Amino acid sequence: MVRSRSAAVTITLVTLSLCAPLRAAVSTVVRFNSVVGTWDVRLYNTATPLTVANFLSYANSGRYNDSFIHRRATGFVIQGGGYTFTNSGGVVNIPEDPPVLNEFGISNLRGTIAMAKLGGDPNSATSEWFFSLADNSANLDFQNGGFTVFGRVLGTGMTTVDAIAALPIVNAGGAFNTLPVRNFTGGVIMDENLVNFNSIAVQAFTPGDYNFDGAVNTLDYNIWKADYGSTTKAEADGNGDGVVNAADYAIWRDNRTGAAVVAAGAVPEPGTMTILLAACGLAGWAARRTAAHKKAGLE
Repeated sequence: MVRSRSAAVTITLVTLSLCAPLRAAVSTVVRFNSVVGTWDVRLYNTATPLTVANFLSYANSGRYNDSFIHRRATGFVIQGGGYTFTNSGGVVNIPEDPPVLNEFGISNLRGTIAMAKLGGDPNSATSEWFFSLADNSANLDFQNGGFTVFGRVLGTGMTTVDAIAALPIVNAGGAFNTLPVRNFTGGVIMDENLVNFNSIAVQAFTPGDYNFDGAVNTLDYNIWKADYGSTTKAEADGNGDGVVNAADYAIWRDNRTGAAVVAAGAVPEPGTMTILLAACGLAGWAARRTAAHKKAGLE
């Protein structure tokens, strides 16, 4: 009896030690502030840590400020993050950091943001990214090592993305042969004709604030409970592992104000071990693996 208990304690301590860095992981929310409108994106910090760090390096340094959407493929993607433009200086390439290792694992579905890269080189992503306008998983999940999805548009944000996708395009040559333009009637393309970003910046939301109203309360718990198990809704994916699970409940629980919520119905309050496993990313990995196998007809 003592031996069994000792072994269990040892396993628990080892597990806690291994998972401690991930248990505290909280996802980042960034705001894309464009001349057409704004939208927020939940980044998958836990699922794609290298890619998120790479993206935030560009965003936090201001290199995405004054950049523009340079490509629109109808019904497929809009792409940006590669260039800035001024009427006085013309097109300027965004200074690039070293390429980031590919971290494909989440499907390229409508509303996701993923890294662009060179053909035939899975580990060549630098500054450019794209938003999927449709379910592109059958294509982008199975070429060039899979394109790394590292975030998802929140709420009604795709309305603005779709508005950009609906703009007319012109062939300005090279990388700009499908360039979305605004208020353009011909002649020389100017800064005011482009879909520019005033900023792409991290938002200071409290962890567990899943409706982004400035408070962590029952309303946020209800969002978590309604979306529990989802791999396509990111509002309550508080640790950014690609699935709404017990780790996200733990983030809400640890930051809530007021009385605790007593879970009821089909989604019980997670137990300690369930929270621990989810915080280690195992639950998210398992959910994504199951979804991928079902899609491939393996389960």
